[in-house]
Parts: sequence; structure tokens; C-alpha cells
Amino acid sequence: MTAAGPRVVGVIQARMNSTRLPGKILLPLAGAPMLERLIGRVRTSHRLAAVCVATTDTPADEPVVDLCRRIGIPAHRGSEADVLGRMLGAADQQDADIMVRLTADNPIVDGDLIDLVLDRMLSEDPVPDYAHTVDGTGFPFGLFVEAATMQALRHAAAGADAEEREHVTLFLRRRPDRFRMLAVRAPGPFAVDRVSVDTQEDYDTVSALFEHHHARDPRFTFRALLRSTTIAMPHDMTAGQ
Repeated sequence: MTAAGPRVVGVIQARMNSTRLPGKILLPLAGAPMLERLIGRVRTSHRLAAVCVATTDTPADEPVVDLCRRIGIPAHRGSEADVLGRMLGAADQQDADIMVRLTADNPIVDGDLIDLVLDRMLSEDPVPDYAHTVDGTGFPFGLFVEAATMQALRHAAAGADAEEREHVTLFLRRRPDRFRMLAVRAPGPFAVDRVSVDTQEDYDTVSALFEHHHARDPRFTFRALLRSTTIAMPHDMTAGQ
């Protein structure tokens, strides 16, 4: 903690061994690897003091480390199974007071969305232990930003079971009676309901969506996906909406 406030660090959870779509985080998105695109978008945040990647210590994730080295971003390696421990290690390496948890398969997340969450979180007194855009917030699946104090995450690490260590914020979310929670609501309805990449079908859909908006504005924000936006959505993205 500094006189200017808590040091907030974005940590991107990334590994190659996805069950349904192996290597998805390095698949191309508008001409660059998905992880690289996400890093560039996250770096536009005005609130983050640093951004780093938390990957595993398995040989399969050497390409992740190579990419981070090429673009000049810190990479922390840790246990594949203990994701909470790995993310904490990455945040500690960057002297975080608050960790913003991001995942490499949600490439539409950007600095504007991160700052929306942090502006809300840091305006509260006392500051919540955990702020998020997940369940029940009105955001599409995959426009996920989760911010948690390191103090709360250390409590989680001390008491988490195996499932809670795999799913980084699950310990906090299961205990709303113990931790101060803040659900950040969406600023309006969205034209899509899913922007996460889990399967080949997801990748095809998100890739088309990303390329559509990237061609119009390489610095497009999550707000381009709002239904009220003046930027048109591709026809196949709005079918059936």
C-alpha cells in the first residue's frame, strides 16, 4: 500500500493444456496470438500498476513463457493444479495489494472494463474484499473481471480445499458472510451473451467478433458490444437475439 492507494496488479491465468481446445490461448486473433491480444487490451487500464502472466511449470507452457519474453511481460510459473497458489505467487512477485484475476480465454476483456470494476471497488469505504462482473451482473459470459484484496486471497489459500485451489475465487464466493462482496452491474444490455473461448465453435465465433471490431477500431472496448452501441454487429452474431 502506498500513499496513493493500493497497488493493483492484473494477473492473467494462462496454460496450454486446455481439455476441449488445447493450445487455444495462442490461436490467432486478428493476426496475433489470443494471449498477446488480451495482454495488449489489459495494458490500456489506467488503474493497473502492472500486468503479468501466471502459467504452469510444465514443459507444455514453454511457448507461453516465450511469448511473454518476446513482448516484455513478466511470467510467473507455478503448480498446474494449485491455481490459487500460482496466482498468488504471481501477484506477490509484483508486490500487489489487490489482484485483478483475468483468464487468457476471455480476450474481449479490456482496460476500460477493468477500470470500471476498480473505480467502483476503490470508491467504496471500506474497500470490498472481492469485486466482480460474473454471476448475475448482466455481463456476457467471458466479460469477467474479478478483483480481490491480497488479504482475502491469503485467507482463501489458508483454508481452501482442492476444488477451491483450482478455481481461484471460489473460496471467497462461497462465503459471502465472511467477505465484503461487490457485484458490478453491466452498463446496459449486450448484443451477445458469450465471449469466452472453450471450444472450437467458441473460437470461431469470438474470432469473427473480434476481427469485426478490430478492423473498425484496433482499440475497441467492451462497450462496442453493448446493444445500444452505434457500431453494428456482424449478422451472424445477432441472429436469434
